Amino acid sequence: MEFLQPILFWGLLGISIPIFIHLWNGRRGKVLDWAAMNWLSGQESQSSRSFKLEQLLLLFLRILIWAILVLLAVGLWFDFLGKNDSKPIVHLVQPDTEVESEFRFEIEQALEKGEQVFWLAEGLPEYEVGQFPEGNWKEFEMQKALDLLPNRLDSLHIYSLGLENDFGSNLLFVPEIPVLHVSTLDKRSYSKARIGLDSIRFLSVDKSGLLQLDSAERTSDLIYSGSIEVSFSLKNQENRAQLLAAFEAINEIYGISFTEVSEGGKLVLTDQFPETNSKEKLYFLIESSDRILPQNVINLENQSGLTWEEMIEKGLLPELILEPLVDFLGIHPKEKRLTIHQLEQRFIQISESKMAALPNTAILLLILFLILFGLERYYAYRLNL
Repeated sequence: MEFLQPILFWGLLGISIPIFIHLWNGRRGKVLDWAAMNWLSGQESQSSRSFKLEQLLLLFLRILIWAILVLLAVGLWFDFLGKNDSKPIVHLVQPDTEVESEFRFEIEQALEKGEQVFWLAEGLPEYEVGQFPEGNWKEFEMQKALDLLPNRLDSLHIYSLGLENDFGSNLLFVPEIPVLHVSTLDKRSYSKARIGLDSIRFLSVDKSGLLQLDSAERTSDLIYSGSIEVSFSLKNQENRAQLLAAFEAINEIYGISFTEVSEGGKLVLTDQFPETNSKEKLYFLIESSDRILPQNVINLENQSGLTWEEMIEKGLLPELILEPLVDFLGIHPKEKRLTIHQLEQRFIQISESKMAALPNTAILLLILFLILFGLERYYAYRLNL
């Protein structure tokens, strides 16, 4: 049993209306003249002003009618009254060879049970063994695909690699929080490109996906070399000093050197959104902004979720600068693998999805209402009330 709009149960407070009416009618009473009235004393003929509930059967019918109206508004749903396909079980499979291979048994079991299985791709195409949908599955707008799901689901199962960018960076709205099946295989890729620090030292990514210093003499994968030119456009000189301290820390640990120039630097530090945006430059904003930023404009406060003062206090500024900097230059560490709990946080259940469902008890309650209303009118007429 399920209630589609339980907040409307507040309507049960209206039961007090027929009770109040019956109490009031019992208090008022009726005046009946009869011959022996004149022989009674004053105290004996005094009317009673106490509250009395009369005609309890009629009162019960009226209370029951009001309760039925509330249940009609709330929307009562009984699973045993629904059809078999009223709340389907849906499986979404990431179009990946390793994912399909690892969860082949679960997918085949779902198909045998008649459950719905789709590729997690544009348009939610039906699943076919080994027949992957065309195109890059990560480039489509996932929310539009999820919007194609039925409004009411028994359960939703998603099979994926469990990587950070599997579902994008935005929250996803679904009719039911999914049961996530994450691959145990490590398919994370990383860049083999290198940054030349000097003639003998290079910055690259190791097999575990972490930045490392190496001295291998090869130039085929060299993407950048030399010092990185930095230009400042800041009003607050204290912020400038803090940024210079962060650059010194990066240089000390990773060997990346920075050269300050008046303008035209590859790295631009500013407290205002750049009027002209060059794709050849990386911009760091030190103040929060609600604007939608291009990929080469990084808002440090929004990126960390902390204020500038908190970033400085926790010593996070070098890390917040280094990660997007090496990514901009062309070194991409391994994509982060998320836990199931972290992936679940990407999904929000749409409570409004229940509003789209029609209660399967509506006809039964309506028939019961009409029967009770007819009985109440007949009984009230017989009692001349």
